[in-house]
Amino acid sequence: MRERQDAYARWKSPGQDSREEYLPLVYEQAQRILFRLPPGQLERDEIVSFGVIGMLEALDRYDQGRGVPIEAYLRTQIRRRILDGLRSQDRLPRRLREREKLVREAYARLEQQEGRTVSDDEVATELGLKPEDFQDWLMDLSFTTLWSLEVLGEEGVEPLDAEPTPEAALEAGELHEQLRSAIERLPRREQEVLAAHYDMGYSLQEIAAAFDLSDRYVAQLHARAVLRLRGALSRYRAQMKGRELR
Repeated sequence: MRERQDAYARWKSPGQDSREEYLPLVYEQAQRILFRLPPGQLERDEIVSFGVIGMLEALDRYDQGRGVPIEAYLRTQIRRRILDGLRSQDRLPRRLREREKLVREAYARLEQQEGRTVSDDEVATELGLKPEDFQDWLMDLSFTTLWSLEVLGEEGVEPLDAEPTPEAALEAGELHEQLRSAIERLPRREQEVLAAHYDMGYSLQEIAAAFDLSDRYVAQLHARAVLRLRGALSRYRAQMKGRELR
């Protein structure tokens, strides 16, 4: 709340009228994220408020000399600030966080052992669950993964306003390459859902209608794909950490 009050004070301070021209970027990013959330999960004004804070912070830090177009810079920083705000609220019960960790680690462990994409039944067996119970878990976890792919490739990467070190730039490049490779290894249908959702901006409900699938099944496809990717990147980070300790 204090953060929003400070942002409002900065917005109303003298000489800040020109900042209003960038508000459409806030609404654009807020709508993009809201479009992907289950109906009624969050209010639009709540998401916009995070975006306004991100816009003001980004405008204060923007360095024209870096050669990054201001609109591109603001879009990235606004989106990151909204996602940070949503994650910081952490409305998820501990039970869901624990399940997410169990499933992610099971995917990573099994796919490393087998050297291939594993089935739901294999993961269910690994977790000691009945197949139908594992499907219920995926459905429960569908909300926790809704904006995950937006930040999977950004975690641990220097923000655009920071001067990246050669080591950080190399690590970021390797991380994005690992993410690309992991996506290519996903089953075809999971790749299609991710492409339609993140590249083309369709909601999961629209994807379900386009593919003539149920909303539940598409939500499970999305959750399964993101959990596989999380597992793959977690495994990669663990390998990198192990090499550093040698």
